[in-house]
Amino acid sequence: MTGNFYTVGAKYYDGAYQNNPNLHDIPFYLDLAQRYGGPILEIACGTGRVLLEVARKGFEIWGVDSSPDQLAILTSKLRKEPERTQNLVRLFDGDMRTFSLDRKFRLVIIPFRPMQHMLTIDDQSSALNAARAHLMSDGLLAFDVFYPDFALLLQHSDKETLDVEWHDSDNESQVVRRYFRRISVDLLQQRFEGEFIFRTFEHDRVINEDRSQFTMGYYTYPHLLLLFRQCGFEVAEQYGGFSREPIDICKEMVFLLRPAR
Repeated sequence: MTGNFYTVGAKYYDGAYQNNPNLHDIPFYLDLAQRYGGPILEIACGTGRVLLEVARKGFEIWGVDSSPDQLAILTSKLRKEPERTQNLVRLFDGDMRTFSLDRKFRLVIIPFRPMQHMLTIDDQSSALNAARAHLMSDGLLAFDVFYPDFALLLQHSDKETLDVEWHDSDNESQVVRRYFRRISVDLLQQRFEGEFIFRTFEHDRVINEDRSQFTMGYYTYPHLLLLFRQCGFEVAEQYGGFSREPIDICKEMVFLLRPAR
């Protein structure tokens, strides 16, 4: 089956990213929650990978996402949490470019690259403006994007590569392997098209395959600084990773932004 990134990919999301050894962002966002307190707003909260961890630590958190499939998974997971955790969470269906909650927050977070699904300058500006509209004057917006690996982008290859694998939580005899295939790269518009292939194996036999195509944009550092200025932000802190490495290591770009004074 081939389908929408947010539909087909939703059912595999937790398996893929809970087992990703390179993803270390949750302690970073929990530290921000400790610094700023609740209520917190998470934009593009997905299946709740970060949101639930924040709520489990006792912080009120509001989540907004445009994917009904991902929100349905999050809602199902939330029902299994203690009542105290459930009462700290409020969920909303909304586009990160246009949503309005009629509420402002001291901390707004956009974890794990949803900004890279904003493919045009208009979309990028709209998303940042929507975030700023929900931010208190002394508040902070935190988000991350990857630094583009131009050597990789310039490799014109559509070869499948194994990305991550995990045991199916409902059947330990089955292993899900996610492969990535790059379809095309648009260097002028700074975006690439790719495909995730999810194959479920029982022993050495493939018993199911799903495919999910997507397009992601990427940013250069000066591009981001101009966007921040245009949208009324200034950089409070910036890092090259979630252990607060210098940003000039050129791997991740993690920004803490405040409304410009």
